[in-house]
Amino acid sequence: MLARLVVDADPAAALAGVLARRLRFGTDPVRLLLSPAPELLPAWDHLASAPVAWERVTVWPTDAPVVSEAHPAWGWSRLWGHLAVPATFTAIAVDPVADRDGERAAARLASMIAEPPCRGVVDHAVLRLGPAGEVAALVPDSPALRERREAVAVLRGDGLVHVTVTLPTLARARALSVLAVGSACRAAVAALLAGDARLPAGRLRHPDFTIYADPAAAG
Repeated sequence: MLARLVVDADPAAALAGVLARRLRFGTDPVRLLLSPAPELLPAWDHLASAPVAWERVTVWPTDAPVVSEAHPAWGWSRLWGHLAVPATFTAIAVDPVADRDGERAAARLASMIAEPPCRGVVDHAVLRLGPAGEVAALVPDSPALRERREAVAVLRGDGLVHVTVTLPTLARARALSVLAVGSACRAAVAALLAGDARLPAGRLRHPDFTIYADPAAAG
């Protein structure tokens, strides 16, 4: 199924509210795959105040650049700091000195995603939609978009090496949510709703796939 659109003046709050309601039910462990993108930080602020049994939740980032923690591109501390709940947080353990190409970090993340009880299935993946339809670190024309088997890929772009989950991993999530903010994302939102496979996000087909957009992004 193609994505459905929810338009809200505060799409981050709308997304966080839906996710919080889902997390309130059940007693089983929950695995969240969350983007550390700055646009999603307001969503994590809203989610942090929700009445959720965070002790049963594990949080992973969707992607990370292979840089030191002091580098401005490093987003894990932002995600953890804004969510600030007693969940289990698992960073992508990048080491720009000993693992410059990110292969070891990718292997570790893939191993964690493959662990029981879900064996590769995350409960909810939350991503930021970029102006070119990118999600996680999957940008147009990236060779990682052709990946069909591996859960995690390493790619190079913007002068950095990135570790990122792949489209197969996102497609296996039980639910997908994407945040789109600003007029720069308007064309990407329209193309995604039309199922345009030229966009990285447009290659995803999922029965529970929602775009949360502000009026500027929704057009």
